[in-house]
Amino acid sequence: MPRKSLVKGVGAARETSTRLDSGHRGGFVYSSVSVSTLSQEFAMADLAFVVAVLAGFALAALVAKGATKL
Repeated sequence: MPRKSLVKGVGAARETSTRLDSGHRGGFVYSSVSVSTLSQEFAMADLAFVVAVLAGFALAALVAKGATKL
């Protein structure tokens, strides 16, 4: 017995996306993004995460310093 989806139309969208007229048998369509571009994007995401964490700790330190003056 097939599983019923909670969202209407998901089955139809899945069937349409796996039926490709270009000769592919379904699955993922590969893009032309190079590996170096992806690694550069991940490096920038890592850098943004580090900066955000450091800013969060700096803000927490300022709040703690202000709380001790109360």
